[in-house]
Amino acid sequence: MLTILIASLLTGNRALRTGSPIVTSIQGFVVDPIVSISVDGKSEERFGITMTTRHSVVVDKDDAGVSRKLMIGGKTLATAELESPSENVHPVLNALGLTVLNDMAIGIDYSKNQMTFWPGGHLSEKEADAWIMQAPKWLGVSKVWKAHIDRRAGVAPVVSVRVDGKKLDLLLRIGKEGTSFSHGEEPSSGTPVEYGEGGNQAILANMGVGDATLPWILYFRGVSYDPKKSIDSSVLGTFTTENLLARRVIVDLAAGEMYSEQLPPDAQLSMFLTEWLQLPINVEGDRIFLKEMPGTSFFGQLASIYDSEVLEVMGQPAAAILGAARDFTGDHRILLKVLFEKVWKGYKLKIKRPNGQVIEADFDPPK
Repeated sequence: MLTILIASLLTGNRALRTGSPIVTSIQGFVVDPIVSISVDGKSEERFGITMTTRHSVVVDKDDAGVSRKLMIGGKTLATAELESPSENVHPVLNALGLTVLNDMAIGIDYSKNQMTFWPGGHLSEKEADAWIMQAPKWLGVSKVWKAHIDRRAGVAPVVSVRVDGKKLDLLLRIGKEGTSFSHGEEPSSGTPVEYGEGGNQAILANMGVGDATLPWILYFRGVSYDPKKSIDSSVLGTFTTENLLARRVIVDLAAGEMYSEQLPPDAQLSMFLTEWLQLPINVEGDRIFLKEMPGTSFFGQLASIYDSEVLEVMGQPAAAILGAARDFTGDHRILLKVLFEKVWKGYKLKIKRPNGQVIEADFDPPK
């Protein structure tokens, strides 16, 4: 793999991309993904990758300063200025902000729990497509679509969405949680659900992002964070890449583009139900099976019941749940709302094992 400077000719833009992609495991999520990074060759430390601030902050004041070399697995990610926390800020984790991230493209692989960094960014559509389509085929052929990232909202990247025919500008962030709408801007088509003890979330169908329409997302309601006051009066909430129902997403901040895998409908529904039930769900037509998406092994403790067919969830036949998720109107919407609220109190599955044995199993609420 070449490690010299490579000149990339771009339409209307020229930029240098440095070296080969840098791949690392995601260590966990505290909303933003966490990865291990070495500062000036010292032992690796955990950094949150955040697009909500320009600053890159380190807990250890000795790490602060200009021209700090950030490395992952012996490869140089960037040379950056790192700030120590102010008297009023006491972070529990180092944070890598937009002063560093603005100059690169970031790939999130939710199926492998990995991140890929391209220093210099400016991927071509062909490069982005090739990286995303490396994911194994799942329940049909995937596509790749893109959306423009708008950089006008202060330090934060913004992506436009469409809800009920209305255009909304939302702060874009990478991570596992965080989609929300500002007070007074919540879509009227959203269906509120009491999601967990004290939780207040909602489900929303047919939200447009770039060239795609997402069949359903989960979002937070009643959030205290208000981008109108914090960042820009035109920003009406936040959108997180987890809600793209994709295994692979690229946020090319240097080029101002976002690319996403668009899975076939059954695979999208599988991902949605997996997130909801915290079980490895595989939707095949009007049937549901306990099976992981290709190339993953997140639910090893359930291997003994893999390939079992899910007959009922909380007493509701699998076909009724799938019909509700695909239609999302009238009584179907009410069914989903009720099931979303019940699942957090613990729920029962009726499954048929591959040998034909039918059993019922109780599951704790997802954490």
